[in-house]
Amino acid sequence: MDTSNKDNTNTPKETQGPKKPLQYKFRDIKVHSSDEWMADATKKYRKVFDRYETTYMRAEFSFFNKLFDEGDWEASVRLKCFYINGSNKNELCNLETKRTILKDENIVYVRQAWGNATAGSYWFRGDYLWEGYIDDVKVGEAKFYVEDLGQAKEGENLYFDIESIKLFEGDGLASTLPEKKYLKKFSQKDTRFVWCEFKFKPKTTKDFFTELFFNFYDEAGRLKGSQSLLTYVAVNTNGQSYTLYPGWGGDTPGRWSNDNYTLEVVFMDNLIATVPFPIGEAVEAGDVPIVTDSGQLIKQTATHQAGITGAKTPDDLLHESLAELNALVGLTHIKNEVNEMVQLVRFYQESGKDVLNKFSLHTVFTGNPGTGKTTVARILAKIYKGLGILEKGHLVEVDREGLVAGFIGQTAIKTGEKVTEAMGGVLFIDEAYSLASGRGSQHDFGAEAVQIILKRMEDMRGKFGVIVAGYTDNMHEFIQSNPGLKSRFDKYFLFDDYSVDEMNAIATSLFTREEATPDAAAAAHLKNYFAFIHSSKDKHFGNARTVRQVVGESVKNQHLRLAAMKKEDRTPELMSTIIMSDVAEFEIKEIKQERNSLGFRIGGKE
Repeated sequence: MDTSNKDNTNTPKETQGPKKPLQYKFRDIKVHSSDEWMADATKKYRKVFDRYETTYMRAEFSFFNKLFDEGDWEASVRLKCFYINGSNKNELCNLETKRTILKDENIVYVRQAWGNATAGSYWFRGDYLWEGYIDDVKVGEAKFYVEDLGQAKEGENLYFDIESIKLFEGDGLASTLPEKKYLKKFSQKDTRFVWCEFKFKPKTTKDFFTELFFNFYDEAGRLKGSQSLLTYVAVNTNGQSYTLYPGWGGDTPGRWSNDNYTLEVVFMDNLIATVPFPIGEAVEAGDVPIVTDSGQLIKQTATHQAGITGAKTPDDLLHESLAELNALVGLTHIKNEVNEMVQLVRFYQESGKDVLNKFSLHTVFTGNPGTGKTTVARILAKIYKGLGILEKGHLVEVDREGLVAGFIGQTAIKTGEKVTEAMGGVLFIDEAYSLASGRGSQHDFGAEAVQIILKRMEDMRGKFGVIVAGYTDNMHEFIQSNPGLKSRFDKYFLFDDYSVDEMNAIATSLFTREEATPDAAAAAHLKNYFAFIHSSKDKHFGNARTVRQVVGESVKNQHLRLAAMKKEDRTPELMSTIIMSDVAEFEIKEIKQERNSLGFRIGGKE
């Protein structure tokens, strides 16, 4: 871990912007890995995270709109994340949002995320940095840290032991005084700050950052005050004492009532101690009781959360779904369109406009197989729920076979059942153009299914969404074949083929999920192979499906190779490495003009 500049107090200076007056003022960049809400409608913003809790690392970039109540303006807002290695910065992502800053937005929020859905698979121990840009001018940054001492059990703290927790009263400087009078009861008329002396001892020889949150609650469970303290624990200081002095109150009495209060200490989103203390008529010296037993704390945490939090809020789901979308490889213009759509729907909702008159739930997805259409449809359904447009936000996937029956009268029943199943969510019809393939025949059951769906779209307007998907040319012909389709589907998403670099990125992600890494020779061969099949692609090119097949075949070959070895010869390095022999079957040669040909041998035969 890089230990330079450990105070984390540097505020970035604004780089010189455009000559015209700036239309914004930087406010903050906050980082969180969980979308769970806390008090005052805030997230669990943090600076320190454990590797095994991280999936997507989220940045909330905010700035003041200097043209508030004057006029709208356009902005390119960019968030970059870096891994810091000494004086080097390795860029992990570069996420751009182009949007209109509306004149009624006083504070503008832009949220992005990066990572992987599998906890512990992307973010490793080290120092990281989010940077925020407006129109390519850097305006702010936020540093965060990922620690790794292994995967802990529930309630287990691998980092430190609590040595003692004591409370005392005083003014804003009381924590700096050498003499302290520890109290277990406080006087309401005299109490200014309630200070905590928190001592802990590291359990590891490694260095790490510790970020502790100290939250003061009244008896009703309302948050009165909170303070977080970031401390760097040096290497080889295990067993030594570290002391922190959090506190809350004011320099004059009056902020505290006659009540029973509790100080809760939180580390890595886990409650590690509670300290009850009363404030009333009398003062009593002594040590406060503290609870640190993990079993009691887990029970106490569950009870506390059951009282003040409920199920995941729609806004939680919205941010989580947008983060999932924005973390996908490629699909840049689709991500931009969806993010702009979210901004517009929010504007319509906030301004009291009829969303359904301004926005259509029904969309046409065009593109070749394996370009992410089903994945995006599933995410989009959840986004609609997060926006409050749809009640359930689920996806029902069907094709012609799932809608059309072989006998008169049965198609209406079969299609109706699927539409009913999709109520509150999205009906996703793959290769939808096949529903028009029977035009002109005596019994055009595909056309019957289309008419039933169109009627339900009209009768149940706003109750469910329909996404039709397929090859670009076929889908345009399909939509043009029926005036009802043309009038109801006016939004199109084009899914481009993945580039060679994007195919490599997908492969890397898939190998990571398999806990495998190609060595230099295997990685170079796969990169050349992807370039080769990409250069020879046709309309049946498999895109991500091809990549998944290649990765799956490579991992299978690795497993067969390892299975032939003696158990004692299987080193951890061998178990996690893809070598050249595992990928040799993917030959760079002329691909036969057969549908879905991948250009590699199956079972050793051409």
